[in-house]
Amino acid sequence: MPMEDAAAWARLRERLLARGRMPALPQGWRHQSAMLSAAGYAYGGDFIVGDLQESGTRLRTVLVDVCGSGETAVPAALQFAGALESLIGAVPGADLLRDANAYLLRQPSEEAIATAVQLDLDLATGAYLIRSAGHPPALVWSAAERTWRVDNARGTALGVSETPEVHESSGLLGPGDALMFYTDGVVESRSVDIDAGIVWLQETARAAYLAGWEGTARRIIDRVDRGDDDRAVLVLARC
Repeated sequence: MPMEDAAAWARLRERLLARGRMPALPQGWRHQSAMLSAAGYAYGGDFIVGDLQESGTRLRTVLVDVCGSGETAVPAALQFAGALESLIGAVPGADLLRDANAYLLRQPSEEAIATAVQLDLDLATGAYLIRSAGHPPALVWSAAERTWRVDNARGTALGVSETPEVHESSGLLGPGDALMFYTDGVVESRSVDIDAGIVWLQETARAAYLAGWEGTARRIIDRVDRGDDDRAVLVLARC
């Protein structure tokens, strides 16, 4: 790749990361994330958008996997991140993914497709609601059982239909509990189907989490073979 092209891609990726950073959480909560682009690419299209609401007592965040991989996905991801950044604090939680779907349907490209998972978390009580549009199921860490269990929210991708299926699940995080969100590049490849990949992730994430909080997301990403898709991991925990 010519140097000027590499610099342009780097600027796009920096803009995407700057828009998609998670906000600092109040005492009692912590988060970390890690991302890895597809093999042969320096940049990818997975991103996170987060917003603290109601005077810092509620977190709303969305992890997105834009169709495509590597550099080809970055411009679309950047535009979609900007749209979500505008929507996330302006529309009710129940409307966010449907409004995001409407945005994608208005795009000229037939490849304006993405999966997304939305989290609404009450930072005072630990109560959470997950909304999923075609995204792999979240994992929920039980401090008591020291295991990651599979959440059941999936749904259908955004940008495909005017009425996407958005599935919901809810729960309560106690001290020591956590949630993990990830893109399908973490658990799916040409040689491994998604169900087997999720089982692998449960085992890998358990070992990574028990090894200590710092670097958990990076330890998980480092265990994933660098294949044809971008991959991202977000872990959010109650202390």
